[in-house]
Amino acid sequence: MNLFINTISKISSIILFDEKRDIIDQIDFEIKWNESSLLIPNIDSFLKKNNLDYFDIKNIVLVNWPGSFTWVRTVVLVINTINFITNNNLTPLNFFELFPNYPIIKSSSKRDCFFKKNANEEIEIITNEEIERYLKENNIIQLYWESDIQNVQIIEKIDYLSIIKQIKFKELKKIEPLYLKKPNIC
Repeated sequence: MNLFINTISKISSIILFDEKRDIIDQIDFEIKWNESSLLIPNIDSFLKKNNLDYFDIKNIVLVNWPGSFTWVRTVVLVINTINFITNNNLTPLNFFELFPNYPIIKSSSKRDCFFKKNANEEIEIITNEEIERYLKENNIIQLYWESDIQNVQIIEKIDYLSIIKQIKFKELKKIEPLYLKKPNIC
């Protein structure tokens, strides 16, 4: 069995899938700012519900970025700790790999966003005003986004089955947290 864990999206998901890459079970829950107290209990109860324990899992796929410094570090620490004990294979993904089309925008703060125009572009950090100007200038009326914006159809639904079918497992034993912004530590 394999686990897919996404705590980066507004609604977090834990998905159990088999070797044929069929989804066996899925739970969705809110975790933002409660990663350290909610992630392990949610994984525990999910595995128990499916009559499994951590040693029954062969691969863990983790959406590892973007998120707050503390958020990302906490989730990566939890997954690396589980893996230290169980010796599973780990595969990191980032939020921008969850959607098939562009542009993709992910809130970064109240002032700015992570922005990827297309598959060949680097991820940028741009202000909310720049986003709105770009969308208007390019007549974009539909995009993948994790916040509110006017006059644009927002697509938030993630097609986990398609992603799971296409994952190329890595055999990592440890995941490093990914960051685009530097930690905001005084």
